[in-house]
Amino acid sequence: MIDDVLGVRESIRIALSAAGYEAEVAENGQQALELLSSGSFDIVVTDIWMPGVDGISLIKRLRSERPHLRVFAMTGGGPRMTIETAMSLAEVWGAEEVFVKPFDEALLITAIEGKGH
Repeated sequence: MIDDVLGVRESIRIALSAAGYEAEVAENGQQALELLSSGSFDIVVTDIWMPGVDGISLIKRLRSERPHLRVFAMTGGGPRMTIETAMSLAEVWGAEEVFVKPFDEALLITAIEGKGH
């Protein structure tokens, strides 16, 4: 779970843990890449707007290096483009689903579990 806002990281980490998932957290894309290189992960949930390695760059890299890794993205908007454009880019580069913050964490759990698809 990658987000530069501590409250968002903790909220989603708690929701994932309550649903039975083991969740690691990172505050930016670079930290996430370091975590991913040192362990085995099935799913990545990333914010799109972060300093340094942003979510779009992270998704692009994950798609080239780990094409079977499931990726979900989220955004609350940012300075360079609209929420709609960010969502479209995340989907084009391989995010399974993109959530607009704030969102109910149950929607993320449902998407991860494949319910409703």
